[in-house]
Amino acid sequence: MATYHPVARRSCAISIAGLLSLAMTPVFSAGFALIEQSVSSMGTAYAGAGSISEDASTVFFNPASMARLEGRQLSAGLHVVIPKSDFSGSVTYNPLYPGVPGTPVAPGPDNDTDGGVTGYVPHFTYVQELNDRWNFGLSVNVPFGLKTEYGSGWVGRYSAIESEITTVNLNPTLSFRVNEHASIGFGVSAMYANLILENAIDDVYLTGGTATSDGIGKIDVDDWGFGFNFGVLLEPSKHTRLGLAYRSKVDVELDGDLASTSVVQPSTSAKVDASLPNSLLLSAWHELNPQWAVMADVTWTQWSKIDALVASFGTGNTNTIPLHWEDSTRVSVGTSYKHDEKWTFRGGLAYDETPVSSPKFRPAALPDEDRLWLALGAGYKHSKQLSFDVGYAHLFIDDTDINSTDAYSSAVPFVEGIHRVNGEYDASVDIISAQANWKF
Repeated sequence: MATYHPVARRSCAISIAGLLSLAMTPVFSAGFALIEQSVSSMGTAYAGAGSISEDASTVFFNPASMARLEGRQLSAGLHVVIPKSDFSGSVTYNPLYPGVPGTPVAPGPDNDTDGGVTGYVPHFTYVQELNDRWNFGLSVNVPFGLKTEYGSGWVGRYSAIESEITTVNLNPTLSFRVNEHASIGFGVSAMYANLILENAIDDVYLTGGTATSDGIGKIDVDDWGFGFNFGVLLEPSKHTRLGLAYRSKVDVELDGDLASTSVVQPSTSAKVDASLPNSLLLSAWHELNPQWAVMADVTWTQWSKIDALVASFGTGNTNTIPLHWEDSTRVSVGTSYKHDEKWTFRGGLAYDETPVSSPKFRPAALPDEDRLWLALGAGYKHSKQLSFDVGYAHLFIDDTDINSTDAYSSAVPFVEGIHRVNGEYDASVDIISAQANWKF
């Protein structure tokens, strides 16, 4: 069997009542989690997202915060994410693979080494007050996603050409106001997940030169999974709010097929079992005076549940990409300034840890590393019913070393793949966002 590392093509659009047309990119938040669920909160680098309760978009972070919202409210936003992820280095035939000399892999005609792809992340939340204690909400969002795309002839093509994860999460929620100092919230999630992975297969090497060109393999698998979330909002005074929120893991059994042009790897059925991780959020908001407020968040994500990505094929073979990811923490602080009845200005900083444990386990499909967020935002209240938010963030990403193989194949147990990527990524991200809020 050819050593096969998954890679992805552009995902098909998923429409929920005609609302969402989705394309993702890999470097929004650590791993492949997407924190971009609120534009008003993005202005503070998502500090206070689980406690501020400013508009309907914050319900994703803490369903208990919905208890503070009155009447009927709708928030809809869009984030445009512009990443850079440029590889410099070399790829060799892996000398740790039996019988393979450590000679360089030659690039093809399309040697585009920048895997960054501009992506669009939408979100939508509707909240309705049922009575003076109960509120109902419905969120449609994209909690996970990645997109990388290299040239079809880049030197690391046997590890990745295109890679994409698409998710759509339907999250109905209820909140209950216990008293003026405490609220609780609970929700369930129905999440659609689609994984599409594409890479070159080295037919020339694998056939001893009988083949004259690479083959191409594409995995396309999808499934629905289910989970839950809950939260608590404490208000010790009218100037201070504290939030605690938990979001469960979602297990998916992705089924589909492998389409292949390789002479050594036939087209067949494919299956990938995956677990989208759980997370825990602690959040605080404090009003210093009628104009200034400060806020902070800490989010822990249990990425350690994702030990490897294993693809099983109808031929009976499997291919494994070892990840050995670690749990990660995101810490953010921010402030807001209410200039007058119409304008609010925001700023924030965040430090976001990568779950990738070492360059050996950094896949070319997702060259993730620690990042520092610098965010700015503004809110404009057009009327009592209509308001708008805009935000901008720049993500400074640490130098990203990679020294990983393409895959481990069941055809040769416990032996690394044929190719090894060794180099560094120069990466950064810009995010531009806008949101509308309507009370009616």
